[in-house]
Amino acid sequence: MGQEVRIRVSKRKDRGVKVVYDVLATDQLSALLCTGEGRYFQRLHRSMFGFLARLSVFVKRRKSKKTHSQTETIPTKPLQPESKGPFGSLFALIIGIDAYEAPEITPLLGAVADAREMECYLTAKLRVPRMNIQTLLDGQATRSNIIKGIQELTDNPSITRNDPILIFYAGHGTEAPSPKGWEAEQSKIEMIVPQDYRATKDGKRVGCIPDRTIGILLQQLANAKGNNITVILDCCHSGSGTRDGFRRVRSVEANEDIPDDLDIEIWGTSEGKRAKIPAEFKYHGSASHVLLAACASNQSAMENNCRGVFTQALLDTITTLGVENLTYASLIKHLPDLPGQSPRCEGKNRDRHWFTTRVSRNEPFYEVKKGSEGYVLDAGSVHSITERSEFSLYKEPSIMSTHLGKVTARSVGPLTSIVELSPGSSPDLPSPAFAIQTVFGTAKALRIHLSDDPKLKSLRDRLQHEAESNPHLYALTNHEDAKLHIGIHEDTVTFAFENSLIRTLGLDRIPFRVRLEEEVAIIKIVEAASLFIRYLNHHPTYLDVDDHIAEQGSKEPVSVYYRKLERRGRNKWGEEAHENGNLNKNYQVDVVGGLTRYGLKITNNSEEDLYPYLLLFNCNDLSITSYYAPPTVKHIDKDASLQKGGSITVGYGDGGGQPWRHVVAPAKGTSKDRIVRDEEDLQVEFFKLILSTKPVDLSFMEQRSPFDQSARDDTKLPEPVEMWNTALLTVVVRKENASR
Repeated sequence: MGQEVRIRVSKRKDRGVKVVYDVLATDQLSALLCTGEGRYFQRLHRSMFGFLARLSVFVKRRKSKKTHSQTETIPTKPLQPESKGPFGSLFALIIGIDAYEAPEITPLLGAVADAREMECYLTAKLRVPRMNIQTLLDGQATRSNIIKGIQELTDNPSITRNDPILIFYAGHGTEAPSPKGWEAEQSKIEMIVPQDYRATKDGKRVGCIPDRTIGILLQQLANAKGNNITVILDCCHSGSGTRDGFRRVRSVEANEDIPDDLDIEIWGTSEGKRAKIPAEFKYHGSASHVLLAACASNQSAMENNCRGVFTQALLDTITTLGVENLTYASLIKHLPDLPGQSPRCEGKNRDRHWFTTRVSRNEPFYEVKKGSEGYVLDAGSVHSITERSEFSLYKEPSIMSTHLGKVTARSVGPLTSIVELSPGSSPDLPSPAFAIQTVFGTAKALRIHLSDDPKLKSLRDRLQHEAESNPHLYALTNHEDAKLHIGIHEDTVTFAFENSLIRTLGLDRIPFRVRLEEEVAIIKIVEAASLFIRYLNHHPTYLDVDDHIAEQGSKEPVSVYYRKLERRGRNKWGEEAHENGNLNKNYQVDVVGGLTRYGLKITNNSEEDLYPYLLLFNCNDLSITSYYAPPTVKHIDKDASLQKGGSITVGYGDGGGQPWRHVVAPAKGTSKDRIVRDEEDLQVEFFKLILSTKPVDLSFMEQRSPFDQSARDDTKLPEPVEMWNTALLTVVVRKENASR
């Protein structure tokens, strides 16, 4: 027999039966509640004996002859083996801290409740086995236990590569000056506060856990288990530590210096790749995980009525819409407005669906709202929108939702456009409606020339047919006007750019050949080349950022330093000490391929706060890769990635991302293979830096190489002037001993 729980039952008209539990919260009770049906509300109260849970559970009406009020004893059943749901392979570390050991730290009221709620969501809604979840509450959430909890995920043999992993933290956060040698934006690092912070153990005072340590642990976890990792932080780092009745701020003030060798046993021992060492939890370039944060670094994460405002909104949203229907980035747009908080989503893989490696990208939905001048599309020329571009309208950001009609771009601005409804469209659009682009308007198509070889007749006919169906992508033309030439070598198709800049740099043709009969693959390569050239040549045609800030002085508004990196410790990188260390000479970098690691630093010399987006265009394989992106946010805030007078680093320091190498790839494949890579002496790449005065999502520009056949892990503020601009940094990688 299981433990008996006494329950008071009272019948209520039209609402079913209200069951009120009045017992101490135990693990067994938690299991009972999480596996039961219905809607529950939980509030925790502290007593000298522990936490007393008062829970109200509404259950479905059952036919009964019971009197209006009576009491019965219901025996609980022994716990049965749990059946796995679709997320049965998910593993989680859940941390919630209300009561801190140091008496001067303001206790919280809802962090433990948030952790319990997250645990219940996983087990009851997603049917995650309880054995896959480790929960650390209050006294369990010590510094050593939190670090150990992450390390145990790394070492857990039950977790296979790319199994979903969730790390949730609710509690206090803080910030402190960056220790000597720790490169950080705004000279600050951010930290989470363990339960035993400021306690003395083994003669030493327990400190916080800095972002550097967390970044290294996450990189080690990703190296071992894959990058299907979700991190949720419901804390802030303003250091205010304020309280107002049941409204409290989840931050404390750190009043001690951080030693520069803190946790060196973690970040100084791992071999191989350098892990992320980001400050302020800004993992803009991180591929190891996706971060969902409660607010910007200059805002406060609030509690209200014994719950975290952010966690409650997040759970309500994913419960209502379903995680299977959301990407991490789209969740931010669906969250309700949280006064004083602007939740954000960061990380290279934010376009993935929740807890999967499945990507939803390259077909972005834009919001359409009613404005003073008509309907306003939340996309402009920076998104490659042109006049007469057409869009299909939907009620939700899904083509499976209700179709509302079409709109056409009438006036295109830097970041937004005025659109007009097409005949037959619904006259009363919801606010917002969602638009997906169907016609590229006045954008120029890629002009292609095919060799006159008779072997190409079938391909020419197919390309002509596809060009008539997609006139905005490419068109066949003569050799003189072409930007891409398709030829033939034996029984393989070759591709050559007719771009004067690329050819001047020494790349005469793309070093790949495709077998003649692989027409579907060739069509995909032509489509990828069209988008590659379009986005590479994309630039503003109006008064841009440079023009706007030129009046502020003659100093270059944004400077880019391209650096060789050297090891400073076994897992730490920094700029190589050299008198002329900047490899950027008039926006061109010329290097020899090899083992040398590189990174870059972007400095904002202007008086405008800017949001950078950095993409690498590889002309050898037509891939477009994001190296740095601003976070996805609900509302514009003052937490710009590249603040005036500030700088960011990419590949080292706190900007996120790893240092990179430049390599000239060897030949690969034989004449029998579908795709052959030829020997090459150099590689031409372009770093395209796109700057705007508001955060923009340009992830739709990213693309894999079409030659790659392998699978991949892969408070209202004043309105700023809407602007954007680009800078192009050329990188030429030469084979060792190759002539210039």
